[in-house]
Amino acid sequence: MVDDVYVNSRSNSYNYPIFREPEPIEVPTLEEVLDELDPIPAYSLLIGLCEDGIPLILDLTDPRAGAFLIVSDDGSTNSTLLYNILTGAYKINTEEEVNLHLISPEADDLINLHKQPNLKICLNPARPEIEIVIEEMVNLVHQRQGTREVQPIHILAVDRLDRLFQTLSMEAQLWLNWLLEFGTEVGLWIIATIPSNLIKKTHYGLIEGFPSRILGPIQFPRMTRYLSGMSKEKLNDLVLDEQFLVKTDSGLNPIWMLQTED
Repeated sequence: MVDDVYVNSRSNSYNYPIFREPEPIEVPTLEEVLDELDPIPAYSLLIGLCEDGIPLILDLTDPRAGAFLIVSDDGSTNSTLLYNILTGAYKINTEEEVNLHLISPEADDLINLHKQPNLKICLNPARPEIEIVIEEMVNLVHQRQGTREVQPIHILAVDRLDRLFQTLSMEAQLWLNWLLEFGTEVGLWIIATIPSNLIKKTHYGLIEGFPSRILGPIQFPRMTRYLSGMSKEKLNDLVLDEQFLVKTDSGLNPIWMLQTED
């Protein structure tokens, strides 16, 4: 496990990755990678596989990466990546180590997740109790700020951030922004998805609360520059439905998405 999040970098300089036409490879499954890594440290989150075959692992005890936003033109691929990351979370970590809370339009259909003791909440964004959930997260962070308690780690996963945003009152939107700013310092991580073509100016304040991005192909040049600071041609070099670009303060790194056997 390396500092911050990711790669075997000897410097903290912000370097753009070298993009090239990816050679066809057989990407292992999530389970195959976990078997190869076994034992993997607790409080870890497997994001994907780097181009050199090294797993990209997030240390959930190190808050520097902050919240993650998954964005591409294909909303279903965004969702698949999010669910696969959550699958890795419960396969790596016990209920005492990591708790999962999911808000998703597909909440009722995620049977394998529902079976896991790590999963504490799984709700459709249209449910009226959503704002209560967010308020409880705010109370948790307030409490932990006073005690400096950070365990168990909590992951609040939001599939289709645009749909959640539609249902929230102005007060709840402010709560969510507050959680993005202060949550990771006390063990509350937020990982969300949004299709790039559904991002509106009203979302910008919320989106800018995500310091880390996981980006797939995005056709609209202005949106590409806004989310990554790069030209759209760079993101178009990624393999559709298979590759993403992870952007954090420590750099930009292409990854392969790991499919799960579940």
